[in-house]
Amino acid sequence: MIPSEPVVVRDDVFVSVVGVFDATTSNAIGIVSDVQRTLADRYTNFELVVVDNGLATAQVVALREELRTLSCVRVIRLSRRFDYETALFSGLDTAIGDFIVLFDPSLDPVAEIPLVVARVQSADIVQGVSVVPLTRGARAWGKALFYWYNSKILGIRIPAQSTYLTGFTRRAANTLLSARRRHRYLRHLIRHVGFEVVEFDYSPQTPSGENTSAGRKRPGSDFREAVEMITSYSLAPLRLVATTGVIVALANLGYAGYVILTYLLADGVERGWATTNLQLGIMFFFTFLSLAVVSEYIGRLLSEARNEPAYYLMEEIVSDQLIADETRRNVA
Repeated sequence: MIPSEPVVVRDDVFVSVVGVFDATTSNAIGIVSDVQRTLADRYTNFELVVVDNGLATAQVVALREELRTLSCVRVIRLSRRFDYETALFSGLDTAIGDFIVLFDPSLDPVAEIPLVVARVQSADIVQGVSVVPLTRGARAWGKALFYWYNSKILGIRIPAQSTYLTGFTRRAANTLLSARRRHRYLRHLIRHVGFEVVEFDYSPQTPSGENTSAGRKRPGSDFREAVEMITSYSLAPLRLVATTGVIVALANLGYAGYVILTYLLADGVERGWATTNLQLGIMFFFTFLSLAVVSEYIGRLLSEARNEPAYYLMEEIVSDQLIADETRRNVA
């Protein structure tokens, strides 16, 4: 008697996995195949959303051919290369699963995806946290300072080693997508919306972080993103400058009174160049600091007032078989 093969019981859930692939992503076909097989073995319904954020032409051609045999894979091709957060949200916008996992194909092991799905079934949001340092040197110090500011001033605690490996329930994803902001930053926004966030510790494939999609950034981009996050999600800098301006104005008013009293009551008073220049230096410092902060907020208002889409889709490539179980209905 021939023994029967063991029956594989798959979870009856609809899982969407979103990954951003760019020109520096190596072995895109292999990663896509690994993720697709992992999902097909574990879930009755699934989809893999590949965001093409500047993939090499040869890899795009190879993906087209691969999608003839791989089921439930969609390739979202952006019109040009956008910043990583924008590309990530473009994939999240199109995901339709009951549970959604965002992952960095250059950093996150494929084997961690089912573990995140298991965790997110009992929590609204699961955030990946690396157990090894992802940044070093000046960048690590700047990152720590920024997260300290978020915690102390904005009341938003972001783990220092947090990554882009994130799981969402459908309702949590809908809440994030309902935020009418042109500038959306995943790790900040998931803490900002108020859902409970469960941390998921794991070991990334690339501890240095330099070869990851999120790690390959242009010089100065970290500072620019930090400024955008601070001004987009909080009025704290504007209020700080306003408060400082009032204090400095009162101090100068008191100094003006001191000068007048000294001139009226004392004999032989001469105005020293040091005192005058010191006062002018302080005044001009706070004047231009105020202008810089106000200009940043005006820039944010102009960007939002244009009401332009954050990204543009050039093409969508889909598998020949796009639905694993055609009897299932997914309503969000």
